Amino acid sequence: MKNAVISRRIRRIKELLLRWFDWLTKQHYNVYILLALLVLTSCSNSQMVLPNSSGAAFELLWVINDDVYNSPAGDSLRLFIEGPVPFLPQPESQFDISRIEHRHYDRLLQTTRNILFVNIDPQRFSQAKLKFKHNLWANNQAVCYLNAPTREALAEYVSKNGDCIVQFFVTAERNRMHSYYVENINRTANDTVSKLFGANIAIPTSLNRFKRGNHFLWISNGSAVNNQNIVLYSVPYTTTDQLTTEAILARRDSVMKVNIPGEFEGSFMGTEVRHLYPETRFINHNGQWAAVTRGLWRMQNGAAMGGPFVSLTRIDRIHQCILTVEGFVYAPSRSKRNLLRQMDAMVYSLLTEDDLHKNIDKNN
Repeated sequence: MKNAVISRRIRRIKELLLRWFDWLTKQHYNVYILLALLVLTSCSNSQMVLPNSSGAAFELLWVINDDVYNSPAGDSLRLFIEGPVPFLPQPESQFDISRIEHRHYDRLLQTTRNILFVNIDPQRFSQAKLKFKHNLWANNQAVCYLNAPTREALAEYVSKNGDCIVQFFVTAERNRMHSYYVENINRTANDTVSKLFGANIAIPTSLNRFKRGNHFLWISNGSAVNNQNIVLYSVPYTTTDQLTTEAILARRDSVMKVNIPGEFEGSFMGTEVRHLYPETRFINHNGQWAAVTRGLWRMQNGAAMGGPFVSLTRIDRIHQCILTVEGFVYAPSRSKRNLLRQMDAMVYSLLTEDDLHKNIDKNN
């Protein structure tokens, strides 16, 4: 009798255990279905979570086979991407380049921030062409495909369009820097610029020393090693004659003579025109006319000091003035490419009061 009771209890326990395992299996099954639905939903929305890009600023991975690299087509391309940055006191290449063949390129390299693929294939391509991609395998990534049917077609195409490749990667780096400066903006500097000029500019917190003048503002990081500076100044706008290269340079020298004197009497930060005359390009900036001037500065009648500068000149129609923002660098015996390109990003971030009003109207 006792054994019979024990046997019934064991059978009952087995039944309960089987029901419990069956319930668990169904629960897990439901979880698997839910996970599958979540994956399918995320794929249908095309919202893949990308990793951050890897590598330092102005590093470029060049994917090109040796036979193309060692041909005239490769020589033509090297003139652009390995060529010197203009308006630097010493030669510095456009990028820090790492080169590999296609057979060595794998998934481990897909997150590189800047990638240039060079493809030669007469079966796939009927003509030479550039294709640009952003965030293909990683966030803040720039990828360029240079495709051609033959090496000869590639060489001819690059001779006419090689600068487009350089500008694509340089602009991508400038946009990355601008995003960083916006996230780490110096509120005091931006508020001061707003009060003096009614404008907005993305200056990082590293630039935190100020000097004010008459319609003039100088902001510096004060470094004795890698000295970076932003200068803003304005003059009344009366005639289009003020917008020529000569007028822009003459105005620059007159403003600097008053506001950035040297340590010796009569010395000031002037424009270097003896060995390399500055260049001015007229561009569209935020939908408006602008002049970008690049060149070298030197201390006139004073100490042996100098370096590169870049400036952006705009017409401020609300205040009826010409507004110029300039970035310049002083870093003796050091690389200046990245330092100047950082200033480039700050200079290009300028928004006049008219720009700010238009942005408000777009958002409303």
